[in-house]
Amino acid sequence: MTAKIDLPIYKRSLFYWVRQTKLSLQLLLVVLILGLVFLRVLPLEIQKRIVNEVLAVGDVNQLVVYCLIFLLAVVLSNILKLAVNGLQTIIGQSALTDMRRELYQHILRLPLSFFRKTPTGTVVASLVTELAASANFVGAAVAIPLSNILTLVAIGVYLIWLNTLLGIVTLSIYPIALFVVPLVQRGVNNWNRRRVDSSNMMASRITESVTGISEIHAQGSFQSEEQSYNSIIERLLKIRIIWTLYRYGVKVTNNFFVGLGPVVVMLLGGYLLMQGETELGSIVAFLSAQEKLY
Repeated sequence: MTAKIDLPIYKRSLFYWVRQTKLSLQLLLVVLILGLVFLRVLPLEIQKRIVNEVLAVGDVNQLVVYCLIFLLAVVLSNILKLAVNGLQTIIGQSALTDMRRELYQHILRLPLSFFRKTPTGTVVASLVTELAASANFVGAAVAIPLSNILTLVAIGVYLIWLNTLLGIVTLSIYPIALFVVPLVQRGVNNWNRRRVDSSNMMASRITESVTGISEIHAQGSFQSEEQSYNSIIERLLKIRIIWTLYRYGVKVTNNFFVGLGPVVVMLLGGYLLMQGETELGSIVAFLSAQEKLY
């Protein structure tokens, strides 16, 4: 929805646009996420019961019933996930439309001196490409944090209920991941800002050169123009390399914690199983829960 206040658009935070979202859409999103979280936990219990109760006694009828319940949970989970993604898209794209509308209104009212100093490409990019990431944030601002927190709490409570010691140990990995991964992600964000700034600088340099090509030919300032452009692309090269390495660093760090969870479950869970302090079905449920958590 369009803003009703006098605060200039460039002074508004992204959370302003989140608050502008229709309350009915946000409430529907919360309901869908609650159902999705329940359907993430249900298959864990089904797997545990199949291993502990059905396979142990060889009850084929019960096996078919549990497998159908498992399949139904998977189908409904994917349907709800699609619905959540659809609502995120509607919320984000609606916010994007409002941002572009108000930013365009703001640009039209800027003084002429702004247009003399600012390349056309920069103005176009601000309306066309640079706002897209903001729309993605607005769409995911409620869904992703709420989904992650509720999933962690629901699965955490379930795992601790299955086996307190194993549940606490496996969940202790999550706070470490929450501390380490954002540190690496912060580097990605910092260098991404530099990449965007350098890319805009390069675009402005190209625009100025093409616009003033007659003066460049008349003055013979080819070398100075080339040196100016080369310095920009050399700086951009360094920035893109570091930015890409940080991105890979995030993936490697995530993969490490994804692999660490099952190792802890197999090591400690296997020991507890040998001591008779847990069941095989519980170990299976713990292993399945790791991919849902990380």
